[in-house]
Amino acid sequence: MRSLPSRVIAALAATTAVTLGGCSLAASTASPSATGVATQPPGNGVSGTLTPTPGASGSSAPQTSGERTVLVQDGLRIHSSPSLSASVGGTAAWGVTLTVLGYDPTGGPWPDSSTPGGWYHVEGATVTGWIVADPTYTAPGVFSSIAFQDKQIDDALFPIDWTYADDPGEVVFEPQTGSDVPTLVVRSAATLSALGTPGLTGYNEVSSNAETVVCGYTGTLVLYTAVTGATPEPTMDPGGASVTRLADFAQFRATLSSSFALDLEINYATADDYTVFENFLASLRFPFPDCEAGTGSASPSPS
Repeated sequence: MRSLPSRVIAALAATTAVTLGGCSLAASTASPSATGVATQPPGNGVSGTLTPTPGASGSSAPQTSGERTVLVQDGLRIHSSPSLSASVGGTAAWGVTLTVLGYDPTGGPWPDSSTPGGWYHVEGATVTGWIVADPTYTAPGVFSSIAFQDKQIDDALFPIDWTYADDPGEVVFEPQTGSDVPTLVVRSAATLSALGTPGLTGYNEVSSNAETVVCGYTGTLVLYTAVTGATPEPTMDPGGASVTRLADFAQFRATLSSSFALDLEINYATADDYTVFENFLASLRFPFPDCEAGTGSASPSPS
């Protein structure tokens, strides 16, 4: 059996709940468009040079240059020095891109921690300062934002060198170039049972976390790997889209209301591909109470 990246398995083995992102917003964003139509799309055939996401978290070296985008829903405080007790010079809202000037591995502790944690020295449009280097708060690179009203997604972030196809019941994201590319799929239905049986035929479950939290809603995140001897091949996604099955598969499912359930999944082959999925989950915003609880709050993360 092909083994998954060790950092992925270690994260899912934690006994405490995995929280991906916050639950409140620092600034208002564009409202979702009419049902079935995406807002702020990259469009088909984006012109110009495509910029891959730099410094993916599969690398052990901390990012010291380039750009990072804010994922956390309620925004991020920018401190005058690498310490939570330092004064706050400004905030960066969800989706804002910051320029990385450096990295401090020995800065003050992160929220809910008594040990030192890394900090990024960043520059925004009007403020320069320090943000915690928590990978659920920011991600390397520049992202496109999207919203799908019929899938009950107010906002989500995905790499600018990816594109998507929006169909009734599902959206399929994938890189604009390459062969045997990863595919990230968003599916929705009235209930979890209506989404069908979890997992994929020919894949074995590696690990599961039933306490994964995405913008205030708890669901189950399961990692799978193809059985020995399985070969990636084109096939039909449960929602109808043609995708290429790769060596690994991840699936997050959650019930957001009495009449709405969401399924997020990715076929992937590398740690960097899986990081795209983690960032997507961390950036999601739903039009449901537990996610909107902090809308309009003046207290961005970390508090």
